[in-house]
Amino acid sequence: MSVDDKTGEISAIINKVADDLGYLIYEFSILRKGGNSYIVVRIDQIQGISLGDCEVYSRELTARLDESNLLPLYTLEVSSPGLTRKIRTISEFQRFIGSPVKIVYFKDEKKDVVKGLLQDVSGNSIVVSSEAGDVVVDFEKVDRATLDY
Repeated sequence: MSVDDKTGEISAIINKVADDLGYLIYEFSILRKGGNSYIVVRIDQIQGISLGDCEVYSRELTARLDESNLLPLYTLEVSSPGLTRKIRTISEFQRFIGSPVKIVYFKDEKKDVVKGLLQDVSGNSIVVSSEAGDVVVDFEKVDRATLDY
């Protein structure tokens, strides 16, 4: 079995475990070097992720990876996206209305930054209440955005 085939199977297991347990995969990476592998998985769900959620997911993923015999040696790290998580999609912006955010966006060919409370998302418009007042940012102009706790 090629490395790409194994990576595809490992990815499928990561996603299947999340699906079976009711979690979302925020992101994951698989670093394979020789006989050792390092797997990092960030899980999510609407109500947030607890340490217990990470433990449940980690136990189940470990059991299924061991059962698959795809990796002789591996290290697994499971966590939530964290308090300063990236906000990547309109639906994620909608999910975090009322939360503090930092958005770097393009304004007149230059980058600008707004920090404040995410007030509203309507269509592709994101409204942030900042110290300078409400700032409306077009989602298409966002370079990067994070929660800013």
